[in-house]
Amino acid sequence: MRKFAITAIASIFIFGSPVTIASGYDTGITPISAENMSSFIRCKGKKPGESVKSRTRVENGKIPLVKCGDVNKIVSDARAENAKAKAGK
Repeated sequence: MRKFAITAIASIFIFGSPVTIASGYDTGITPISAENMSSFIRCKGKKPGESVKSRTRVENGKIPLVKCGDVNKIVSDARAENAKAKAGK
């Protein structure tokens, strides 16, 4: 009986997430890439014209610079879309 209970609990954790994802569960949250979120965090306190080095991307063997204004716009647009969707519920 004890083994059955342990197996049942373990199966809930193992199969719970994939089943939820496969069922089409939608959170309604606009996705923001890890690259944009990382750059957004690094741009806090900087002016929109300033740049930071990307922590997640490499182009032609070099680390590219990301403009803080571009990243701030992407994240603020996604947040505004989330707020609009939340208000519509």
